[in-house]
Amino acid sequence: MNVPTIHADLERHFDNDLEDIRRFLRQPSISYTGEGIRETAWAVADLIASLGGEAEIVETPGHPIVYGELWQGAPQTLLIYGMYDVMPTDEDGWIAEPFGAEIHDLPGLGPSVICRGAVNTKGPLAAFFTAMRGIQRVEGRLPVNLLFAVEGEEEMGSRSFPAFAERYADKLRRADGVLFPFFEQDEAGMPSLVLGTKGMLYVELICTGGEWGGPTERGIHGSYNAWVRNPAWRLTRALASLVDDGENILVEGFLDDVRPLPEREAALLDEQIDAGLFDAGVFRDAYAVRRLKEPDDRRAWHRLFSQPQLNIDGLFAGYIGPETKTVLPHQATAKVDVRMVPDMDPDRVLAGLRAHLDRGGYDDIEIKVYNKYPWSKLNLDEPVVQAMIRTYRALHGRLQLWPINPGSAPYYVFERLLGLPYVTGGLGHGSRQHSSNEYCTVAGILDFERSMVTFLDEYTRGQTPQGDEHA
Repeated sequence: MNVPTIHADLERHFDNDLEDIRRFLRQPSISYTGEGIRETAWAVADLIASLGGEAEIVETPGHPIVYGELWQGAPQTLLIYGMYDVMPTDEDGWIAEPFGAEIHDLPGLGPSVICRGAVNTKGPLAAFFTAMRGIQRVEGRLPVNLLFAVEGEEEMGSRSFPAFAERYADKLRRADGVLFPFFEQDEAGMPSLVLGTKGMLYVELICTGGEWGGPTERGIHGSYNAWVRNPAWRLTRALASLVDDGENILVEGFLDDVRPLPEREAALLDEQIDAGLFDAGVFRDAYAVRRLKEPDDRRAWHRLFSQPQLNIDGLFAGYIGPETKTVLPHQATAKVDVRMVPDMDPDRVLAGLRAHLDRGGYDDIEIKVYNKYPWSKLNLDEPVVQAMIRTYRALHGRLQLWPINPGSAPYYVFERLLGLPYVTGGLGHGSRQHSSNEYCTVAGILDFERSMVTFLDEYTRGQTPQGDEHA
């Protein structure tokens, strides 16, 4: 491909591309409520058709998955994985309408699109299509065949995706690799590339009044706490038993299956830290965190990539409205997520949580499972990974290689079920996903488009890996 010419073409058409991306972002698609889901699925199908591909809306027990094909007579085929669903927008502090895709000048970042889904991940999904249009304008056709699998339940734990992948396995296995387009530059402009993802276990711990005490059917007047025990106290004591004061996990056997970082990845991480490529201060500043659990930055980075977590996402019981209302609730609930590293097994982790509560005398506390899927790891030498590394080097010069994504995604479906290598990547910056004022920078969208063109060029040229100097 004539990459410089395509890059120049994208710059000339950027104003139109930006408006197309903003239009896509304005369409709500909240998976937990279903708002706008079906309309957005059809919008994704239209994007595939706009490239000359064929798309179908695949029904599932949950939200539909958009499957598509675009055959170019090319020797290589990429599966484009994506998600069109987003989180709710109920957080306080939005400075713009959450689905307005308004452009605001953010301090230190410049003009930025504020919208739910701007970074996670409708923004990069739409920008991938505008980048492909740029290639078609200059070259006439893409250098690879594309398959598409874009789901509407990723924020709910990809509940329908594994069954879809099994059903469409023969079609999906025609791909040579998988690309998940994403804005991967941090606030300082450093791009990163992850070599896998942690697994996910998301549960509710529910404490209800019963034989142990507490009202069993409804909340009662708070004054009766003199007589009646409170499920909220019981639940908070149970939660406190899971970790120590430093939030180190105390569940028996929880860490037994944790595999240390591979020597090659641990050494590479240390090399990058020594070279100044990893700066925990960027995270602290961007997320308004004054202190990390681990004060030593080197140990903090190793902990992030090698250790599991047990996190309370939400805790609620009784009256949480304005002013006062004295009540003794009959039920208290905590939403908890566990992020698992190799070689942890989700079923063993769940059984360990159950056994821990039972041993502590909390056998009445219910565990309700919402999401449960395993970790995934990727080989550094896979062609799709090497192509993204060369892309970052060509356009930025440096990059961070992360041994694993601290977050979670259903990549085990590609690795274990389909046997396909995958990569997440792209230039561009956005942040505040799952929070108010989610954004992506306007300049970063153009950088992302350019990086997608460069990536396809690097991937189709298929250079051979050159040793271990990847950072």
